[in-house]
Amino acid sequence: MTLPNAHRAMSDRGSVTYTALFAAFVAVALPLDRATSALGQSALGLTVWAFLVIALRLQSPAVRVQVVTLVILATVLEFIGSIVWGAYRYRLENLPLYVPAGHGLFYLAALRVASLPLLERHARRVIIGVTAGATLWMIYGLARPPLPDLLGFVTWAIFVRFIVRGRYPLLYAVSFAMTTALELYGTGLGIWRWAPVLPGLMLPAGNPPTGIGAGYAAMDALTRRIVRRLRRRPDGRLDARTADGVALPPASIPEPGDALAD
Repeated sequence: MTLPNAHRAMSDRGSVTYTALFAAFVAVALPLDRATSALGQSALGLTVWAFLVIALRLQSPAVRVQVVTLVILATVLEFIGSIVWGAYRYRLENLPLYVPAGHGLFYLAALRVASLPLLERHARRVIIGVTAGATLWMIYGLARPPLPDLLGFVTWAIFVRFIVRGRYPLLYAVSFAMTTALELYGTGLGIWRWAPVLPGLMLPAGNPPTGIGAGYAAMDALTRRIVRRLRRRPDGRLDARTADGVALPPASIPEPGDALAD
């Protein structure tokens, strides 16, 4: 299934331009973080937030709500996963200021890329290709010494579940590929590092886990569910203009009992 019609309002040229700017920004920002102090990292964080604010001002109100909701959700999960649980740690043992805003920029980039007509025309090939690549990557993680990447296997299985049963498999495939690239880049620079064994669960994990790209499929589904609840009218019905966090025709409004893999 292709993405909702509201994303079509984003011009194709604008989508390509934004994604290129985001990629360039990441390519420059992460090496800067590696070479800076906590104060410099905070200044970098303010720059990322400014980038997000400017980017959101160019979006429709419905897309802004969806992206902001994901930023809040991702920030909570980052705090739990890094600061509380210790599944991974950032270089300075903190939660960098740029991380929450970075999630918003990343999510917006994934939405834009997945809305490109070229990818939509070849959606089946893209989805099959990414899923096949993810499977080979997961198998490599299981065979790679010193410990099998069992977290990668678990998250890969979650990703496949979303691909098979989710409403937006192209978005999930795009975000998986983008997340994998970002994780390899960030961990390669030493900006963050995954624990070899997850605390408490004693589950071996790669650095990064091979299936961690499934995280954005899950966050997208949770974000859409939260937005639908926020947009529910007092009479219990969904607002046709804002259902699913984007403008959809009334016939496309999901039923309240829809599965999480929206």
